[in-house]
Amino acid sequence: MNVENYISINLLVLKFVGLYPINIIRYIISVCCIILIFVPLAAHIYKNLDSLNILLETSSVLLTISLAILKSLIWFSKRKKLELFIDFMLTDYWRIGETTVFEHLQEYAIRAKKVTKSYLFLIVNALLFFFSVPIIEIIFNAAYVSNNNSTVLRDFPFVASYPLAFYNFPFYEAVYVSQMVATSVCGLMILATDTLIASALLHTCGHFQILKENLKQVDSEIYCLSNLKNNSESISASLYRIKIRVAHIIKHHQVILWFCDNMEKNFHLMLLMQTMASSLILCFVALQVSTTLMDHSKVMKYASHLMMALFQLLLFCFPGDILISQSSGISQAVYSIQWYRMSAFLRCETSMVMLRSQKPSYITAGKLYIMHLENFSATLSTALSYFMMFRSFNVEA
Repeated sequence: MNVENYISINLLVLKFVGLYPINIIRYIISVCCIILIFVPLAAHIYKNLDSLNILLETSSVLLTISLAILKSLIWFSKRKKLELFIDFMLTDYWRIGETTVFEHLQEYAIRAKKVTKSYLFLIVNALLFFFSVPIIEIIFNAAYVSNNNSTVLRDFPFVASYPLAFYNFPFYEAVYVSQMVATSVCGLMILATDTLIASALLHTCGHFQILKENLKQVDSEIYCLSNLKNNSESISASLYRIKIRVAHIIKHHQVILWFCDNMEKNFHLMLLMQTMASSLILCFVALQVSTTLMDHSKVMKYASHLMMALFQLLLFCFPGDILISQSSGISQAVYSIQWYRMSAFLRCETSMVMLRSQKPSYITAGKLYIMHLENFSATLSTALSYFMMFRSFNVEA
């Protein structure tokens, strides 16, 4: 029942980039590493404002990196609240579920761990493609290695602007390593923030599932109580036990709702940035894939980036959709209880849960868009619209 067994990867990455526990020195070093590639990418866009192809190729990477920096800045600005939030998630929030129904929370915790591992794989996969393609091109192009003093510009993992001297030994190798370090740290920053949000959402879904199971147990106990005859002591004991269980359910429900409210307050700005940027990132990367179909190495590189971008958006919409479904199921579970067999006290208490559960819990992007699968489809539709528009501009050019 140790929560760290399920979010050990999340905690390790958060600690590495200095986001939990908050370590200002680690965080500043991480941001400085990311700036090593952010500045050359921005300079490359500035120098090539008249070239649509270069803008599209560079903007997708720059948007992804900018998104990671902005998310981390929002996280850092709310560091005190988020530390308390994560501390609670690792302690009381995890232990509040009864051991008899703990497997339901464990089920969603395992899902969250699988989501984290999948996202880590996609990030590493994309970075490895970007890191290896230039090296492969150098190996198979003798012109690049025939003369160390050659002025022929060799490719870096990510297209950016550097002085001409940086394309020759030893500066080329140093810049190559700096790009690898910068984008690796950026990937860890993205992994740290995104998977923590997804894990919090999925753990909350597990708590709602526990509530539904507890309500089913109350229903069965009420049924057993109604069958007791001429045994006032047994009826009183059973009624007292049911009252204790209902009180625990109400308290558990209030804690979950409080946790959902805190998720909304802490993460809605990050999700708004993600929703706004995802449509553009998906559009730009899809354009890169479509324009490099004859170059297999570049297609694989951009396709890996596209898969990561899709998963990044799905990372919030899919758990958000489950959260809505699970929270809505609480009212159905309350309705299924045999009301006519309940005492007036129990009816009053459970009606509180029923009334509150009629409004499903959810998390939004900037309090504007609810994060669920419909929003995922809408973002894809917007990305497709952008894709067709830029595609027509590219054909005309």
